[in-house]
Order: sequence, then structure tokens, then C-alpha cells
Amino acid sequence: MADKTVQKFKVSEHGLIHKIILPLPFPQVQQVNVYLVGKRHFILIDTGIRNEESYNLLLSYLKDNNITSIDALYLTHGHVDHFGAAAQLRKQGFVEKIFIHEREISNINNEYDELIYSVYLKQYGIPADIIEMMKYASVFFDNFADPLDNISFVKPNDIIEYDGGRLEVIHTPGHTSGSICFYDKEKGIMLSGDTLLSRLSPNPLLDLGINGNRRKSLIEYISSLELIYNMDIKTVYPGHYETIHDHKTLIKNLLTFHYKRMMQIHNIIKQKPMTPYEITERLFKRLRQMDVYLAASEVIGHLDLLEQHDMVSSFEKNGLLYYTAI
Repeated sequence: MADKTVQKFKVSEHGLIHKIILPLPFPQVQQVNVYLVGKRHFILIDTGIRNEESYNLLLSYLKDNNITSIDALYLTHGHVDHFGAAAQLRKQGFVEKIFIHEREISNINNEYDELIYSVYLKQYGIPADIIEMMKYASVFFDNFADPLDNISFVKPNDIIEYDGGRLEVIHTPGHTSGSICFYDKEKGIMLSGDTLLSRLSPNPLLDLGINGNRRKSLIEYISSLELIYNMDIKTVYPGHYETIHDHKTLIKNLLTFHYKRMMQIHNIIKQKPMTPYEITERLFKRLRQMDVYLAASEVIGHLDLLEQHDMVSSFEKNGLLYYTAI
């Protein structure tokens, strides 16, 4: 196991960021990056899932480097691949203090409100069998995390002192409503979670919240990208894939992608009014049922953008929501 660990971690050029790459058993993304930050005393950013292979790899790195305790654990957001092993680390005495943005509690607790989601998803035209599968997918992801309580909250602009510098909490809603990044202004370092990824456009997910008020995830995400674009950053350490050394070009490319996708959807609904699901089917050929939620999230996000630019209107008919181009 030690040899595998050596192959699966990298230490940054300034010796402060220890990147540990852990496996994931998911078809969409096969690995997650977690980070030990510090020199002799460490904080941990994210954990990977509660899974024997992943957890043992993390423990192997800690033991090989004589790390018996971590000052605090900070979670970039409440998706299971980023927090799943948190309760286990606490139970085994590696960490006591765990921090996250308060908007992520519903994600940590996997509070899937079946009634609210079924009403909205039916309105978007998503078939009943796919809605049922989404419910079971939510239960499936529960298998990769233990219940996590006694969590403390961070707020935007909080300063985290660590052994080697200071990290500022940057609230970057979009991928989730409580997504946060950690920014060392002096060193030009950012740990971005899933807000910035080198190989993938992060999906601003459909999020109805427990009260059923749908947030406009993609609009939030674009605002977060614009915020990060203007920051003085040399190196971004993301939640997946490679380290990023040119965040401005990456963000320009992301904004261009979203503009083109927005116009692509606008052209589709010029033909006739369509439900979000009909647009999703037209946009993504050979779409697997398991990917409908992600694809529909993307479509609805771009419909929100079109609405923001007064390029679409919507109406209800027979319990379904239709969008038409203006």
C-alpha cells in the first residue's frame, strides 16, 4: 500500500500543499483530490468517500508521514466524494473539528425531499421511472458516508490560520449553494473544490432546497467565476484532475462554453415550445438514464440564463412547464 500511496500524492513546490489522489467507484469521475495543508501541523481539505480502498490509502499516507492528528478538517462542499470519510476520521481520533458552509447541511444529511422533487421534476417533463431512479440514486450515495454531526460553520471572508500561512474562505455558490474555496492571497494559492476543474465544466446542480425554492445555480456559478477571475492566483488545487496554473484562461473557456450552450438551447426551442426534458433529450443524444439529473440540471441552468437575458418565456400546460424562444 505504501508504494501505491507514493504514486498517488504530490507535494507542491513550496512544500505546503500535499495532494493525495483517492479512488472513486463512480462512472462519471474516478478520482478525488484531498489536500493536507501545512508543514508540521496540518489541516485537511476534503476526505474522499467512506470506502475501504480509498480510506486505507488516505490512512497509509498519514501513517507513512507520521501524522497522528489533524488540526481541523474543512469541507469544500457536501457531496459524498468530498466528505464521506469525515465521520470515520473523527471516530478514529485523527480530527475533532470539522467545518463547512452552513448551506451544505442538507447535502451532508442527504435531505432528499421526495415530494418536492417529484412535483418539480414531473413539471419539467421527466418520466416517472427516471424520477424513481433518482430517488434510489440518492439512497445509493448514502452508502459512501457515515452520519456526520457536530459540524461548525465557516463564513465568507473567515481567515484560517495554518502552519505556513493564512487561508481566506471564499463563498463560491454554483456547483452547490454552499461551495467554498480557500485562498492564500500572499502565496497566490487557491484550493477550489469542484468550483474550478481542469478537464470538466463543473455542473451547477439543480437544487430545490428543503423548502422547494429552486436556486438559479448556473447564474450563481457564473458570478463566482467572475469573482475568481479577478483574483491574483498563481496555482489552483482542484477537487479532481490536474493542478491549474492559468485560471483566467480556464474561466474564459468556461464562460465561452456556457454562452455557446445557451445559444444552442435557444436554437432548439426556436423550433417549438419544449419542456426541459424534451430539450435535454434533443441536446444530449444517447443519454443514459443515470445521467438525466446532471443533464437536466445543465439545461435548466441555461434556460435560467436565457430568461435573465429576456430570450425565452415559459408557460404551463397540462401540468408541464414549456419554454419558447423570444
